[in-house]
Amino acid sequence: MAKSGKGSSQQAMMRKWWMRGLIGLAFIGLAYGFASLAINSGSLLEYAITIVFAWWAIHHLIRAVRFALFR
Repeated sequence: MAKSGKGSSQQAMMRKWWMRGLIGLAFIGLAYGFASLAINSGSLLEYAITIVFAWWAIHHLIRAVRFALFR
């Protein structure tokens, strides 16, 4: 079974430090937006979504630093 060229190019992009950094910054923006919504509404679901987005942002930013320094 042949592999799709699209999947391998997406995987190659995820190995670039600047792409991981951009994704991390996008998740920081999403976390900030949901945090402001959570503060205004007091919704526990929005607080939980904020924590998930913040976790993903930290994960991607750490990976970006690792790719930039060790590759």
